[in-house]
Amino acid sequence: MWIQYPIFTLIILFLWLWLATACMRIKAVRRKELSLNAVNFVLKEEMSTRTRLLGNSYDNQYQQPVLFICLLLLLHVEGASGLGWFVLSAVFVLARYWHCYEHVRGTNIRRRTYAFGLSSLSLFIGWSVWFVLMSLGKGGL
Repeated sequence: MWIQYPIFTLIILFLWLWLATACMRIKAVRRKELSLNAVNFVLKEEMSTRTRLLGNSYDNQYQQPVLFICLLLLLHVEGASGLGWFVLSAVFVLARYWHCYEHVRGTNIRRRTYAFGLSSLSLFIGWSVWFVLMSLGKGGL
């Protein structure tokens, strides 16, 4: 079934951000740019802008994507499939990658807001359609 592909791409994004954040913090500690205390207690004011942005982007990846993964799992349980769900999933995943890119770069808040808005709209549409279909008794549609 197609549902594993958007979930897999979101997990890849989580893992990449975790690894990049961890590596950046380890390098900063080794170079004495950051104390272990700052890492331990996540004292973001002591971190460089780039390290802080990467960490914030990693933290941000657990809100919308988890709700979207829950929706995908419900679709899988209900046997719902179709081009519409696939396109919605693709738009959501691409918007999350775009948001992550803009978040890590930290240079254009407007584009980051557009990316966040697009993923939020995708999430809202997905859950709304799912609730309507469940209300109408058309879960497998």
